[in-house]
Amino acid sequence: MVKSVLPVCFFILLLNGASVQDTVQGFIGDSALLPCHPENGQLKVITAHWRYDDHKNVYDILDGQGKTKEQDAEYNGRTETFPAEYSKGNFSLRLGNLRKSDEGSYCCFMPESNESKCINLQVTEKPREIQEKQNSNGGVETTAGRIVSLLISLFSAAVLLCV
Repeated sequence: MVKSVLPVCFFILLLNGASVQDTVQGFIGDSALLPCHPENGQLKVITAHWRYDDHKNVYDILDGQGKTKEQDAEYNGRTETFPAEYSKGNFSLRLGNLRKSDEGSYCCFMPESNESKCINLQVTEKPREIQEKQNSNGGVETTAGRIVSLLISLFSAAVLLCV
């Protein structure tokens, strides 16, 4: 029954203009955070439904409990929500191990507040600079290592000069 009612609810909300669309950028293999907060603040009943293109079940939160029983198989093991945040009206979803096929529209429907929040997820390859930084020991660790090596060399030279 719930499956057949949700597409109708989404359609009605879209017609009423209650849906807001934002864009989130993600990289293949990484994760993306899809935000979902009701405009009216905290809710008495903690229920939200995440859907992809209004038909694939990504994640359900029913009465404060995350449910994946009816989740579409392609999202299995790749979704995470934040149960400690539900009572604050935060139904955000983290989608991990992004694939190009994940690109598209994700909607979070909150039946109690009669709201939906839609996110357009764009998934691209990581820019080469980011891949190179992640593949090397680069960044702060390498710089710190170089500084330590330089200080050791300077200290050794100072000791030799003083002797």
